[in-house]
Amino acid sequence: MAIGDFTILEQNSSNGGRGSRKCLVAAGAASTIINPGEPVARALGAAVVTQPATNTPVVATDFYVGIAQTASTQTAAAAGTVDVIPINSAVTWLVAPKVTATFDTQSEYDALVGDRVLIDLTAGVYTVLATDGATNGLVIQPLDVAKYPGKVAVAFRAGVSDLT
Repeated sequence: MAIGDFTILEQNSSNGGRGSRKCLVAAGAASTIINPGEPVARALGAAVVTQPATNTPVVATDFYVGIAQTASTQTAAAAGTVDVIPINSAVTWLVAPKVTATFDTQSEYDALVGDRVLIDLTAGVYTVLATDGATNGLVIQPLDVAKYPGKVAVAFRAGVSDLT
């Protein structure tokens, strides 16, 4: 997986800061290490967090804990932990688009603002897709493409939080 796929663009000041939560990670191979900046998911009622699958999150189906702040510490033989910045709709994140050309001019980008989209996972890198869908769990936020070339601003919908 890749380090730093997601970074914070802005956060509502009433949110109270970027504190993280320590989450349990099941034992697993090195390929299951969660890197800083990667999204983290959990099945409802589960004790451990995981790397989310591609084409998620879907509202009321996939539940994200947040974005990893540290690398997970599990090994093949022992469970570990990861510190996670919780998601909420007041935080705007930056992430690369799956197809850069879809977002490379301001007018193209502006036409996608408000669309509900999913995260793609290809070759260990999380990116954002551009297809709008009623139950897709991220919403594209306004962004100056000249200031942040090759990035998309997104916020997570409340219906994908593992705390809903």
